[in-house]
Amino acid sequence: MKKAGLLLLLLPMLLVPILHSSSGMINIYYNGTVTAYLYNISKINLIGNNFTCLKIKGGNYVIQDKTIIIQGSDVTLSYRTELPKGVIETQQPENLSISVLIPAGSSITYLYPQPSSFTVKGDLYNITFENVSQTTVLYDDITTQRSSSLSPLVYIIALIVSDSSLLFIIFRYVKGKRSEEVKEEETVVVELDERDKLVLDAVKKSGGVSTLSDLVKQTGLPKTTVYRRLKGLTAMGYLEEVREKGKVKYILKKE
Repeated sequence: MKKAGLLLLLLPMLLVPILHSSSGMINIYYNGTVTAYLYNISKINLIGNNFTCLKIKGGNYVIQDKTIIIQGSDVTLSYRTELPKGVIETQQPENLSISVLIPAGSSITYLYPQPSSFTVKGDLYNITFENVSQTTVLYDDITTQRSSSLSPLVYIIALIVSDSSLLFIIFRYVKGKRSEEVKEEETVVVELDERDKLVLDAVKKSGGVSTLSDLVKQTGLPKTTVYRRLKGLTAMGYLEEVREKGKVKYILKKE
């Protein structure tokens, strides 16, 4: 009896975290359709530009700039938006589950952060990120790209089995030579974060040439972090990796 009474006293306290927990899922389709299912989420940021057909069920809302302030505990919303060609990214005020859906067969050139799963849903790739506030997916639409010699699934497999501590991974999609005009059309600017800028500035201050050990000393960042940032900056075209007498050096890429 005493144990049962104690359990009854503790039950309300055990239920409090459950009753006040929050969760949310956002689906972002390459064609600009966005759907969200939110539980105890007070606000989310709109994705893309020129929003239309906004519908919300289960609550009221107010839009401030590009943020939707939500009044309601269990809400479903949807809207249409314009997304840049080959770019799907979002930054939310809270951690959510975010699924990005793009045409199956598209080549993926950049993902941030590491996704939790990758599945094929009909004629779409479904790339899911769990418990994140920011995502970026860069891709070449299969409907506009030429045929390639490598399957984009190879890159996804490499991503899933790679080191889970990676803050971001960049993939190079191997293609034949293209004209400068086509290359210019497909150029996508990816915003660098503070650690990227710290490493890049250190290379510049050293005269444009640095080794991994030099940059670790100059930036104060862990060796593994510096290495990953160098690989990312090299893949994005900011730096070049060269070997001299068995040593690897990183130099500023000539424009």
